[in-house]
Amino acid sequence: MKIIDNRGLNCPEPVLRTKKAFSENPDGVISIVDNEAARENVIRMAKKEGFSTRWEEKGGAYHIYITRGKEDPPEKTAAEAPASCCSPSEEGPVILIGTDQLGHGSEELGRLLMRNFLYTLTTRSSFPKTVIFINSGVKLCAKGSPVLEELRKLQDNGVEILACGTCLDYYHLKEELAAGTVSNMYEIADRLMAAAGLLSL
Repeated sequence: MKIIDNRGLNCPEPVLRTKKAFSENPDGVISIVDNEAARENVIRMAKKEGFSTRWEEKGGAYHIYITRGKEDPPEKTAAEAPASCCSPSEEGPVILIGTDQLGHGSEELGRLLMRNFLYTLTTRSSFPKTVIFINSGVKLCAKGSPVLEELRKLQDNGVEILACGTCLDYYHLKEELAAGTVSNMYEIADRLMAAAGLLSL
């Protein structure tokens, strides 16, 4: 199996390098990463591609073993999966939120408007497919955020909530994430490119 060392690399390099290495080495790849977010991102990509994965921690790093075929029971196909699954579809738009405020001007008013916007989403009969938070928008997903209740309601209704891992690191919030899942630029770009409609705030 080919070994690819991704330690010290920023998102989404570990995912991209691992995917490229596997395409060139179909017998299998060992991807080495140095943080939990990269480990989860690589595993999520591999499972989405239909590969089997397992990992172990050695010497302060995570060694992820990726091979063809699935050892676990196969996941539901897109046709079988419920509408609330995490794969992109044509049902519902993707919303990209790049700040913790809505609009320009008063910061206090901007935060109030953002909360009102997210609350309004929870009251609709139809929901967005995915809401992606980048830059200071990830603050809305962290402990103490005034919109956690709204984000959890959206999740309960099948909305995928993604928070940029690099952004969480920048604001020192990765350990404070309280709603949604840590994502990476590879996955975010995938969602944006597959979106039937896109709203950017």
